[in-house]
Amino acid sequence: MSQLLQVIINGIALGGMYTVLVLGFSIIWGVLGVINFAHGEFVMLGAYTAWLANDQLGLDPFLAAPLVFLFMMMVGFAVQKILVNRVIDRPHLVSLLVMFGVSIILSNGMKLIFSADFRRNDTALDGSWQLMDGVTIPVTKFFVLLAALGIVSALSVFLQRTRMGKSIRAAAQNREAARIVGIDVKKVYAITFALCIGITGAAGALISPILAVQPFQGPPLTLKAFAITAMAGLGSIKGALGGAMILGLIEAGLAIYISGIGTNLAVIASFVILVVALVLRPQGLFGGLRPVDAMAS
Repeated sequence: MSQLLQVIINGIALGGMYTVLVLGFSIIWGVLGVINFAHGEFVMLGAYTAWLANDQLGLDPFLAAPLVFLFMMMVGFAVQKILVNRVIDRPHLVSLLVMFGVSIILSNGMKLIFSADFRRNDTALDGSWQLMDGVTIPVTKFFVLLAALGIVSALSVFLQRTRMGKSIRAAAQNREAARIVGIDVKKVYAITFALCIGITGAAGALISPILAVQPFQGPPLTLKAFAITAMAGLGSIKGALGGAMILGLIEAGLAIYISGIGTNLAVIASFVILVVALVLRPQGLFGGLRPVDAMAS
């Protein structure tokens, strides 16, 4: 019983981390139709920014996250204006290759600046809480989960209740219809991309005490975000949360119950779930902002 409880706790904690990691990727794909292959590198950039704030200013990563969010929003706005805005109406392969090029530039650029040494942020929210029968709650992951739930709630309110949020949803559903009713689609795309890169950077700050910060940490995170988004639904906030929790619980269960190879098997399991979900429910398990026909085009 205690082992099952530990699996549930670990799975929910891991799901919280995946949620905050996948949100920006999911919304960019769902609204702009751009597969951000540099997603993991933007996470890495946020993690390095938080590490610098910690190393130079002694700022805890959780306190640095709002500042990282603002900085990465500016980075996202610049990338959208300079690159993404120029390729968004071209075939998907063009935008994919552009973002893949951005990922290579960012990872190798950070290696030149900081070397390939692994770094880890220090946080006061460290250690674990002991429950009964050896069951523990990791403190850092617990607060990442709380942050993820806060971000999900704020983003849901923003998309559902604000004028800009409604414009974002309209542009995701039908770009031309949104233009006809007077929505400035280019402005919507710029704000969406900047907001999502800000969230992605903040995610990097939040997980920097958990995952080692290094220039090439991005690709596995991008693949994980891709799997969760395609499985759960493009631009779906509840899908990002639900898909992340499902994957977190599966990975935690495999890691504990299949000793030795459970962690590696979890990577395979995530993509098995992705393939099954795409075959049986191509719109995603939870639906999304972007219609099925738009996903396929």
